[in-house]
Amino acid sequence: MSKVGLFFGSNTGNTELNAELIKRKFEEHRPDSVDLFNIGEVDPKKMEEYELLIVGSPTWNIGELQDDWELKFDDLNSLNMEGKMIAMFGVGDQFGYPDNYCDAIGIIGKRLVERGGELIGFTDASDYEYDNSLGVEDGVFLGLALDDDNQNELTEERVEDWVEQIIDEFGL
Repeated sequence: MSKVGLFFGSNTGNTELNAELIKRKFEEHRPDSVDLFNIGEVDPKKMEEYELLIVGSPTWNIGELQDDWELKFDDLNSLNMEGKMIAMFGVGDQFGYPDNYCDAIGIIGKRLVERGGELIGFTDASDYEYDNSLGVEDGVFLGLALDDDNQNELTEERVEDWVEQIIDEFGL
């Protein structure tokens, strides 16, 4: 079975906690299948070693990438993502920042698609209250959107459902 590379960036620790939860839920179904990496501590080229990827970032300030992703964003231009399946997850605050909720899903996800990757793991955006998101197309998030500030009680269930979905979409 192919290993999954899970790459995340986190300033406050929320995205890191969610990455660990995703890894734990994934490994309940497929033990020892996920390698976890903080993007601030690795070269983005490491992503090329995996055919299956989970990539996570919070949206910071007003539609900006998390610090580590911002520093390494241009490095994504040199990646070869051909043949790679990528499941995105984002963390944001839909009430505090309704005009750019989980934009990072779209910003990073679209860059990885430009490099040849295929996004999977889309989720329905109708259960959220926001005005705009670069992470949404045709009524679905281009991955999993989490709001630990306002809907923390939904996070574990959303992660569990999404992990089951992406295991299926990964063909595992």
